[in-house]
Amino acid sequence: MRLVFWIFLVTLSLYAEKFCIATYNVENLFDAKKDGTEYKEFIPSKYGWSEEEAENKLKNTLRVLKDLDSDIIALQEVENEALIIRLKNEMGFNYHAFSKNKNAAIGLGLISKYEIIKMQSFSLKGYDRFRPILHVKIKTDSETFSVFVNHFPSLNNPNSTRIAYSNALNHYMLNSGESKSVLLGDFNMVDFEDSPLKEALGERVYDLWNELAKKSRWNYVYKGSRNALDRILLSKSLLKNEGLRYEKKSFSVFKDKYLLDSKNAPKGNFKGFSDHLPLKACFETK
Repeated sequence: MRLVFWIFLVTLSLYAEKFCIATYNVENLFDAKKDGTEYKEFIPSKYGWSEEEAENKLKNTLRVLKDLDSDIIALQEVENEALIIRLKNEMGFNYHAFSKNKNAAIGLGLISKYEIIKMQSFSLKGYDRFRPILHVKIKTDSETFSVFVNHFPSLNNPNSTRIAYSNALNHYMLNSGESKSVLLGDFNMVDFEDSPLKEALGERVYDLWNELAKKSRWNYVYKGSRNALDRILLSKSLLKNEGLRYEKKSFSVFKDKYLLDSKNAPKGNFKGFSDHLPLKACFETK
């Protein structure tokens, strides 16, 4: 009987998986080459931006990514694909995706230990100066699922821009052909429940900020107020107790002391880090 039970456990372990997904707005990860699309502060030499500053920013970003200890990491505010590839290689990951509109300063991407079997980039007509929506389909050992990486227009832009992005994301999600989806990134929305994103997606997704107490629901400080601009949203199928599913209570904000200043706020780019804190959630199969 013991032998049968042991064989059962071994067989179960062969098919069970656990992995973690993170999202991180790295805040202006630029190299020290002049491409002509940079923000003026990151034109080499002109405003003090240099090879040394660029390497320091990359080193600090890598420190955070390694400490996150995740298998799939979505990234926002990265200048180019070459930087995504450097991050992927330094992390020892095998796969990456990147997307950026032609005349935009920054793009968004994803690095993964797991195979990327499909990548699509959706650019909204009339919104070329902003970021596209990146759809990546990932295959683990036993499952496939979709990740939508987002960086919506900032709060300095009219709410109509975020309405347009919310409706577009809803459209792409519904037409992806994938029942299990993770929607993450910087949505630039202070309150999900009263937002165009919630209106567009309705009850089809679950906001992982609900896992934390209200006082802990922040990863960014906007005009002196703590807010949750970044999010991880899950299709409801990932909450079911079958196949690939979200590991309950695994959602967290990564806020080690070295990321925070004396006021307990994210240090920001001028300290070589980011003004956002990363988010992380884990998943498992049965």
